[in-house]
Parts: sequence; structure tokens; C-alpha cells
Amino acid sequence: MLLLLLLALIPCCFCTTSPNVIFIFADDLGYNDMGYQGSDILTPVLDNMAENGVILEQHYGQPMCAPSRASFISGRYPIHTGFHEANIQQGELWGLDVDEFTVGQMFQHYGYSTHAIGKWHLGWRTWRHTPVMRGFDSFLGFYFCAHDHFSYDCGSLGAYNASQKLERDLRKLQKKVNREKGLPPWSGLVKNKKVKYFDLRYNYINSKGQLVDKIRYDLAGQYSSRVFTNQALETIKNRNLEQPFFLYLSYMNVHAPYQAPEDDLERFTSHMSGYAKRKRRNYAAMMSSLDEGVGNITALLKEEGIHDNTLIVFTSDNGANVGYCKTTSFTGENPEGREPGSNFPLRGGKRSVFEGGIRLVSFVHGPGLIRDPGRVSSDMVNLVDWYPTFEDIVREHDTTHTDPPVTSPKDGISFWRVLKKALPGKRRSFLININKRGGISCGPTKAFKAIRSGNWKLIVGGGGPPKDWFHPYKGTVESGPLTYYQLYHIKNDPYETSNVAEVYPAIVLQLLHELAELEHTMVPSRKRKKEDLTSRIRNGTVPTPLQPSESNELMYTGNVWGSAHDVEVIQVVQKP
Repeated sequence: MLLLLLLALIPCCFCTTSPNVIFIFADDLGYNDMGYQGSDILTPVLDNMAENGVILEQHYGQPMCAPSRASFISGRYPIHTGFHEANIQQGELWGLDVDEFTVGQMFQHYGYSTHAIGKWHLGWRTWRHTPVMRGFDSFLGFYFCAHDHFSYDCGSLGAYNASQKLERDLRKLQKKVNREKGLPPWSGLVKNKKVKYFDLRYNYINSKGQLVDKIRYDLAGQYSSRVFTNQALETIKNRNLEQPFFLYLSYMNVHAPYQAPEDDLERFTSHMSGYAKRKRRNYAAMMSSLDEGVGNITALLKEEGIHDNTLIVFTSDNGANVGYCKTTSFTGENPEGREPGSNFPLRGGKRSVFEGGIRLVSFVHGPGLIRDPGRVSSDMVNLVDWYPTFEDIVREHDTTHTDPPVTSPKDGISFWRVLKKALPGKRRSFLININKRGGISCGPTKAFKAIRSGNWKLIVGGGGPPKDWFHPYKGTVESGPLTYYQLYHIKNDPYETSNVAEVYPAIVLQLLHELAELEHTMVPSRKRKKEDLTSRIRNGTVPTPLQPSESNELMYTGNVWGSAHDVEVIQVVQKP
């Protein structure tokens, strides 16, 4: 009896059962918008998990949504996947190449059930680009990049058809005429009537090998974070008990539009008042709603007896969307154009390669899997590192499988030793990005490059806007004009206040050489212009992918890569 009790007390790090893995993305979350970072936003669940896990103080991603997600899913830098020039905008039919072996496929190779929930944003040009054909057994969420949190309409942010393109061209012409006549730019403009597309679906492959695409009109009106949390709970409850699972949970909170249910606004923001409440109320309630959802998930893991054998990673895709173009703010919450998120005291935000855009608020939680929980790790970690880290975890418990058929080298470096043994990490440098195009709306207008090596960070060509420091309540601290070469010592100057490029020219030259070597490995950008979506619409206003044979895609079959076969699709409309 005593022996049985002692065995029950042995932590799961000595168990032979393969651990479950949950990876959680918040969307556009500010580095300073978690309670444990000192924020006035209520995140008690996440705070507790972070404080009893490993806080990743130097966890980095890309400055925009899709490039960060591509980095995580593929384990490769954007310059190697074609995501280095910008986001996938609505109406752009491109995505992560189907010959990329994904983290989902890696987990499947090792016998895991895999499930994706929430925001995909890695392309839907063909069915082969969609989640259940990229390594996930099921998917509930949306293909596009953003939508209304209740209606799941997604056309108001850029997707358009041919008639909208004509209206856009007419508006440009009218603005030009107005300038010539000395009139206000908006005088006499044609009203831009944007078509709204419904984008919420549930996908899986049925027993006949058919892709089932259920259009979830029945969920319209329900808040997105609750819908995605409920799907996560159902997935865990209905899991195969003989099989470990990988859950990729990608919330849209706290991405604009800033919306929350009335009861969440009352419950989560009653402590706020005055300017704080006016400016941040919706945003704060969105984050607290996500926090509550994660709390429901961890409670279920404990009920099911699998909490200690589940590794949970929490992070954001990029920093808060601060310094947004004042003339194009669509949120309604902040008519002056300033967005409610906060990366302060970090510099910049979403779209820029300053720390506020790329340093992600992150932690790992897994009581039975990580050593010395309750610590802060200052090791450098990049989103590309999760692929090899997860693979090390599953390999440790599974020696029966051969290596997966990875066709392209991964850029990630495993840091499982940091988590399991509290040893120093092996990463010494990482590429931030190389963008030869610039022209990012509300972001860097010129070509730029950036790299981190040791404590040094080099930015070439600007890397912003946004380039200032944005306090959520006290306003903006302006940085002045950007110089072509910027060198910062991040350990001594984490807020990037002192450009020392002229003081250390040898360091600048060394990092330029490193950038040049990486630039030689770049693939062409995959970015495409927006297309008319009229021919893609099915069942009302639902965007529908093409068959692979219509666009000459490749796919993995058996042990070889070859021409992608078409997928038999059954589209079902679930009405309220």
C-alpha cells in the first residue's frame, strides 16, 4: 500500500505516457497587457499559470499575424516560406505552400490526435491550404484574417469583389480631382459598399475520406472566445483516451474590432474608471474573457486527471496594435486613432520590428513536465523554435516511430532543455526579418532588415512606423526621425532609447555580414494581389477554396511529394 502511494506521488516527468500539448495564441496582445506584467487588465488565471510555470522573458515572433503563424506552424523563418513581405490580406489568395511539413503533421506522425481552433490566416486558395489538410484532424474557426466577434462577417476589412474594385478606383480618382481643386479629400466621394462574407466553419475528414465543411451559421451571435473555448472543451472531453492530443487554440481576442458581451464588460471592468474605462474597457473585457476561457480549459484538464501531463504554451502573435493610422481607425472606441493595447515601456508595436512589435508576452505551464516552475527564463526563444521543441518532447516518450518526412530544413532550435532541466538555451541569434519591398500599410514604408545576435540588435532601413513609445493613458513619447542603421544593446537598453551604431561600427559590419548570408537563402515572396472573390462564393456569402488541380499544388503522399489530388468535399450549412 505504501509503495502504491509513493508511486502516485512521482511527478509526470518520469511517466512514460506521451504528454498532451496545448498551444494558445492571443491576437495582437500587448506586452504589458497581462496582470503579472503590472497591467490593470484582469487576467488572474493566466497570471497564476505564468507564476507557477516558466515565464519566457525574451520570446520573439514576427510583427504581424500571418508571418508569425507561418513561423510557428512551419518552424521556418518567413524568408524561407515566402511570408517576409507582409500579411495575407482579405481577398489575397495565397498562403503557406502545401509542400511545407507542418507542426500538426509532425504530431500526427508520432501518433497524436490534432485539432485546430480559431484563427487560421495561413491561406485558403485551395482545400489543400486549409487546416484539416495541413496536419489537423479537425478545425473550428475561420480562414480569413479578422472578423466581427459576434456575426463572423469578415468583408469590412478589405475583401472585395469586382464592383468594389471599381468603387475604390473611382474614390482614388475623386481624391485626385479634389486635390487639384483645393477641396477636402473626402468631398463627393463614392460610398464604398463592401460585401461582407461569412467565415465560420467546422472541418474534418469523415470515414470515407471526404472533407466535411460545415458552415456554422448556427453560431452567429455567440461571442468568438466563448465559441472557441467551448470547442476546446468538447475536443478534450471527446478525445481518444488511448491517444495523446495536440490542441492549437488561436483566439482572435484581442484583435479589433474591440467587442465584448455586456456581461463581460460589467464583470471585468467595474474596477476601471475615467479615461482608463473609456479608452480600454472593451479591450480589457476581451482579454479577461480569454483568461476565463483558459481557466475553464485548465479546470477540465484537472477533472480529467491529465493536467499534470499537459504542456500549455501561451503567447501572442505580435505586439499590441499601437500607433495605428489615425485616419483609418475602424474600431469606433478611440476616434483619435490610438488603439487601446499597450506594449509600454517597449518601443513600437504591431507592424514594426522594434521590441513592442516582436517581443511576445509568453509563458509555459506544465506542473509535471517542467523543472523548477515559478521561474523566469531570459533565454532567447523564437516562434520557429516550438517545432523542434515539441518534437523533442514527443520523441522522449516515443521511440517506435521513424523521423518524419521533412523536406526542408527547419530554422528552429529546441529549448526543451530549458524547460525540462533548467539548463541554458542554445539559441544565440535569430533573424527578425528581411523585407525588400516595404510598403506596409500603417507600417514600414521602406525596405528593411533586422537581426538579433547575442545582446545586439541591428535594424537597417527604419523598421517602423510605429516607432514611438505609446503609454495607454499618458500618450505618446515621440522618438524623432529614424536613421538608416540602428544598433541597440537589448540587455542594457531593452526600450531601444539609444542608437549606438556610430559607436560600434564593427558590430554593425558583423551583423550586416550575417544578414547577407541569410539573404542568400531567401525564397520569392508568395504575396499576391487581391482577387475578385465572386466566383468563390457558395451557400450565400461563404468563401470556398479551389480544388488543388486547379492551381497545380503539390502534396505529400506516402513517402514522396507529387501532384496534389483533388479532395471530395461535402459542404453542409448549419442554420440556427
